[in-house]
Amino acid sequence: MRRDAAQWRWWLGATVALTFWPQAATAIQTHGHPEGLYAHQLGHFFFLATMVYLCWQFWRQNLLRRRSFHRIYWACLLFAAWNLLTFLGHMAEERLDAAAIDSTAGHLFRQLHITDLNALIFYLAKLDHIILIPALWFFYLGLRAFRTEQREGIGR
Repeated sequence: MRRDAAQWRWWLGATVALTFWPQAATAIQTHGHPEGLYAHQLGHFFFLATMVYLCWQFWRQNLLRRRSFHRIYWACLLFAAWNLLTFLGHMAEERLDAAAIDSTAGHLFRQLHITDLNALIFYLAKLDHIILIPALWFFYLGLRAFRTEQREGIGR
């Protein structure tokens, strides 16, 4: 028990130290022009195509009757929608007018002036977590249902 308390104190101290004494954040990934963006966009395209293909296979093989496949099906649909949104968002970002983003409020606060459809698509693409989080949740529920079905011996 003493060892658990010591570990807990160590993790708490490390968390406080990292929170209040941060170093330079170098975790931002940028894509070199134009090859990095092309490879990134191809990744979105193939992920989208794979999710659509999986949905079609689940439907074609009549697997949607099982709870696990039904939930994975919805996860795949949401992943496909997320990929489409982010693909369009990256395209919109490349075409975004430099004057559309106002950073006079400081480094952490930027304001987007939505004056055209491209800026609106860019803004909506930044809200991709609204689709991605439910997709991950459905994926988790599907995996959990697979485990339950495996324990009950369903689908054999």
